[in-house]
Amino acid sequence: VESFDPATKQFTFNSDISGAYLDANSVYQTLTGVLDMGNYTASLRLQSDTVLADVTKSQIVGKFGRISTYTTKTTSNSNRNTNIDLSCQAINGYKVAPGDTFSFNQATGQRTAAKGYKEATAAIAGGASVDEVGGGVCQTSSTLFNAIARANLEIVYRSPHAWPSSYVQKGMDATVNWPNLDFKFKNDTEWPIYIVANYSKQKCTVEIYGMLLPDGVSIDLESTVT
Repeated sequence: VESFDPATKQFTFNSDISGAYLDANSVYQTLTGVLDMGNYTASLRLQSDTVLADVTKSQIVGKFGRISTYTTKTTSNSNRNTNIDLSCQAINGYKVAPGDTFSFNQATGQRTAAKGYKEATAAIAGGASVDEVGGGVCQTSSTLFNAIARANLEIVYRSPHAWPSSYVQKGMDATVNWPNLDFKFKNDTEWPIYIVANYSKQKCTVEIYGMLLPDGVSIDLESTVT
């Protein structure tokens, strides 16, 4: 994969290039054979074999696309929606290379007024909801978690809220708070993963792009109360 455009949601790929292989043992046998005959001025022509790429462009082009998507509905609170929008912008287009771990806090950085984040009710302290700068970004991290889980990627670190959130089913939230509470996942595939995040018209949507799941495979989550 050469690149991914989060605006057009299109991949570009490098072209596969054939290689060449030279059999060292064959060269050795030919060379020593000539020398053993006492011919020290002979001209030898070495012939290489063509080696095709293990993976060709034509093989993988159709195997990449949107792996999963998840959408949550926000409230009419403008400050909260501003915070959700800013956090979506912060993670939009983010590339996670094979073997790398994504951190929501690292991707967004500290949510501060200087970055445009506003005060909104979101934090839970002392058994009550309180206002804080950046309130509402947990909806973005929770939406991301649901998309990541459905993309079959490894969840490294996730914490629930003290009580259920209204925008996802019970047990499907991922709270964040700078700097101690984070949401992390690992790209445990052999290909890069790309995050597309968007806020529009009171909806927060996260899409995950990369190597598609095998044919006939889809993942969903079910919430049960015990």
